[in-house]
Amino acid sequence: MRAYIIRRLLLMLPTLFGVTLVTFVVMQFAPGDPLKMQLSQTGAQGESGGTREAFLHQRRQWKLDKPALLNLRWFRDYREPARHCATIYGLSDPEIRKLLDEMADSGGHVDVRRFLQSLEIEAFEEQLRNAERRPELVTRVKTGVQVLVEETIAEHGVKAFTALLDDPELPIRIGAIRCLSLCTLGDPFVYTYSKDPQSEETDSVTTTWRIWWDREKGKAAPLPPERLQQVQTLFRSLAAEPSRARILEGVEGFKKTDAPFLMEQLLGESPLKEKSVASIALKAAVGRPLKVDVKLADKEATVQAVAQNWKGYVALHEARYDPPIWARLAYLFIDTQYANSLTKLITFSFGRSMVKPYDPVGPEILRAAKVSAPLMLLAEALVYLLAVPLGVYAAVRRGRWQDRSVSLGLFVLYSIPPVVLGMLFLTFFAFGAFFKWFPMYGLHSEGSETFTSVRYATDYLWHIAGPLLCLTLTQMASLAMFGRSSMLDVVNQDYIRTAKAKGLPGRTVILRHALRNALIPIITLFSNFIPALLGGSVIVEYLYGIPGMGRLSYDSIQAKDYNTVMALIYLDAIIVMFSILLSDFLYVVVDPRISFSKSEVEG
Repeated sequence: MRAYIIRRLLLMLPTLFGVTLVTFVVMQFAPGDPLKMQLSQTGAQGESGGTREAFLHQRRQWKLDKPALLNLRWFRDYREPARHCATIYGLSDPEIRKLLDEMADSGGHVDVRRFLQSLEIEAFEEQLRNAERRPELVTRVKTGVQVLVEETIAEHGVKAFTALLDDPELPIRIGAIRCLSLCTLGDPFVYTYSKDPQSEETDSVTTTWRIWWDREKGKAAPLPPERLQQVQTLFRSLAAEPSRARILEGVEGFKKTDAPFLMEQLLGESPLKEKSVASIALKAAVGRPLKVDVKLADKEATVQAVAQNWKGYVALHEARYDPPIWARLAYLFIDTQYANSLTKLITFSFGRSMVKPYDPVGPEILRAAKVSAPLMLLAEALVYLLAVPLGVYAAVRRGRWQDRSVSLGLFVLYSIPPVVLGMLFLTFFAFGAFFKWFPMYGLHSEGSETFTSVRYATDYLWHIAGPLLCLTLTQMASLAMFGRSSMLDVVNQDYIRTAKAKGLPGRTVILRHALRNALIPIITLFSNFIPALLGGSVIVEYLYGIPGMGRLSYDSIQAKDYNTVMALIYLDAIIVMFSILLSDFLYVVVDPRISFSKSEVEG
């Protein structure tokens, strides 16, 4: 038995992999972008400014900017597209218009034209030929380049853009710097720790200030003893201060000339809290010393200084932007949308909702499961408690009016979909047009939090009566008919006739001999009813306004919340597979002759 269980558990792994892969591929073919839908619902366009930056940050956070299954981007040569992007982004609007005019009139700039065609700008050639539409085309070209750099090239092209910082043409260097800002979504430098400092942040923060300090420490003068004592006292008091608000207020007492002391605390072996205070103090005293963006009209000296900042940043992150071949081979599989989703599923860290970015998926599913689990378990129990006796009763009275009446009723129930049954129940027993015996909506009455335990439980059972019957009746019909067929197969066996010939009472023959063998096919259906109940709960929970797993599944699919959908399907698959394993155990309980031991099977 142990070997069988281990083997079944191991087989679950490729099964789960297949389920997640198929689900992921299906979702890739679904139209629409969940983030763009979210922005459109809030009235934002997501095409410029802070809204677009937030949109792109979320895309990268959820790996939506990565390829679906295989990431070949680390093996591509971005030097040529990077140069074309830098060329466009280093020009003003009139200069781009002039470039388009020359392209249309003389047929020049063939390479640039081919590049612009690859951007898939709508009606590009038509607009290029029409002089009146070229001003509009200028905007489309800039937008196309921006989208290409931000969403496709991204971090993969940082090395190529950095190489252009030494180009002899100033506009190319300006364009390369502006494209680098697009690749990293703005300022890549991290100047301070987060609100709750983590040791993982130390490299990013110290790297930023080290680049600046390497240039400035030669100009810095030692602090006078009196000032040094004042700075030390202020720093120690802030390091012991638990309130971040007071720390932010207190660091205003530092000056730029205090940088030697603060850098010593930041780069030395100080505790994490002191490093955090030092970084905040430096930010307050120095500001953002590493400029990373330029304007089209900036002079050579400014461009050169910013280029040096970018070179320093990229050099310190060489492994990230120019990974070795073994890392690129690994990224081929692990730096993808599917790998990111699979990692979250395996670790049961489902991330955050794509529709509600601040709501973790795990607690949301747990909340819904607490609502659905009692309903599902009660429905499953009722299905078997009602269906098995009905099936046995109909089989024992085969051909009689009782059998025909039960079979007719079961066929009628089987033919009614859960949604129709739910609406009929609401119409006749909840709306009040005929009867108003049960509530229409929710799980509890208003003010139920003040009820006693008994009244609270009674109120809950009263509210779930309708949903419970809808889930139970349709599933019960199919199981009862299957139980009847299974029982008829058994009662015609020789050992049943032998038991009757021995004079055993009919009840004993049915319950002790026939039923146990008839249960084996019925148990086989146990694992099939779990997904059927979960599927039925989508309709029932929607009709009755129950905030459970079914309603969460429906809302997540409607909103294209792929993180939640993947997590729900993954958990459903696990439940189904463990219910199949439980069915195997029940075989042994019902019929001791069944064994999963290899030696007994071979014997």
